Amino acid sequence: MYKNHKIAAIIAAAGSSKRMGSGINKQYIKIGNQPVIVRSIMAFSEDPTFDEIIVVIREDEMAYFTTEFIGKGLFSKNIILVSGGSERQDSVYNAIMKLGEDIDIVLIHDGARPLISQETINQVISKTVEMGAAAPGVAVKDTIKIVESDLISETPDRSAMISIQTPQGFKKDILTRAFESAYREGYYGNDETVLLERINEKVYIVRGDYSNIKITTMEDVAICKALLSMRNKDQGSEKEMRVGNGFDVHAFVENRKLILGGVEIPFEKGLLGHSDADVLLHAIMDALLGACGLADIGRYFPDTDEDYRGISSLLLLEKVGDLIGSEGFEIINIDATVIAQRPKIAPYINQMIKHIAQVLKISEDRVNIKGTTTEGLGFVGREEGIAVTAIVAVEK
Repeated sequence: MYKNHKIAAIIAAAGSSKRMGSGINKQYIKIGNQPVIVRSIMAFSEDPTFDEIIVVIREDEMAYFTTEFIGKGLFSKNIILVSGGSERQDSVYNAIMKLGEDIDIVLIHDGARPLISQETINQVISKTVEMGAAAPGVAVKDTIKIVESDLISETPDRSAMISIQTPQGFKKDILTRAFESAYREGYYGNDETVLLERINEKVYIVRGDYSNIKITTMEDVAICKALLSMRNKDQGSEKEMRVGNGFDVHAFVENRKLILGGVEIPFEKGLLGHSDADVLLHAIMDALLGACGLADIGRYFPDTDEDYRGISSLLLLEKVGDLIGSEGFEIINIDATVIAQRPKIAPYINQMIKHIAQVLKISEDRVNIKGTTTEGLGFVGREEGIAVTAIVAVEK
């Protein structure tokens, strides 16, 4: 279709997610059965139009991204990883400097926009090839006010306003010139189009899509999931919800650390087991596997395998999360009860929730942990061990 042009996509995903409050980078929160960033990249990697795809991520996430996504063959094209800079503009410029010499058209997309449509991508490419620069936009729905010192000072005409989206397309020579001009003058802009405005280059608008939202807050995550569900329903793929339960018991022993939910809890005894004996995570893993119709953790991580001796159960939980994700399942919520006469777990629950959410790449509000005793009854009441029950809901 564009045989006379070499086209590249730059996916900007080096942000710190400060406004999310989710405990994990927003790029790795799952929408459906795939993380946000994976969905964003796939929209371009599965398009034969693109000759190069560069993904800009944080330096400290390079190894993780390579192992978890590129190494598992999730993308049909080669992905070039580039380290991000201190600002978005620096991150994008790092990627521009890695473009092949024969690339002449560049599309720049926010990694946090996972619902980008092929129609929008095609429109941006066509207009960029024709006019030199283009970006999608949608009409502003709300009345916009200019506010000074908490007072409305002006009401601009919204009929001339749009909300700009990505991907934004540029001829590479124009884009490079715009960046170089900005750096000479020490200027940083909110996006690439404003850099072109400063050198008097025209940027043409194509019709955007209201579902092409950028995930910035947890509310955006909920909206994005609802939009994806509607899209799947329109395409005849209704979601199926399943529930699973897990139960595990470990006895107390001397000379072992007590690990629950990936947190080391000060106590005179630990739990007996082949791994770190994290009874809480074991119950959660069995509940997840059961909900997805898979075998129990003993099948996947047998106590006869020396590779798992003393291993952190957080690593095993991560493997379970990846496994159920590969089967097309998404975790809706986890609810677990730790049954122990001692120690009291209340001071450690928040840290447990954080560990579990980070490993499973879900928001912390999807994980609930409670503690209770047996009022001195049974083996738990005699302080011989700890039991855990867990219930989870997943959807496919």
